[in-house]
Amino acid sequence: MVIEIKKRAMDTIVETALYVESLNTHGSGARWMETIEQEIRKIALSKAKFVICRNPSLAKFKYRCVSYKGWIIAFRISTEKFEV
Repeated sequence: MVIEIKKRAMDTIVETALYVESLNTHGSGARWMETIEQEIRKIALSKAKFVICRNPSLAKFKYRCVSYKGWIIAFRISTEKFEV
């Protein structure tokens, strides 16, 4: 399965990593970003069935949502692609 992180999602991940680093020590943003990317991989490889997001603007496009440590990961999944 191909894991695709769209530009808008990657921009948000990078902005959040910079914010996390501004609150903590040097390098914490990079560690946070690595952790989120690992979690995305883990979700993509999971056999679990995920429900459509409750948020109407995400549900409209068939996004599914997972909460990870207070962060929401929105994605679409098909047989050949996992899109964040």
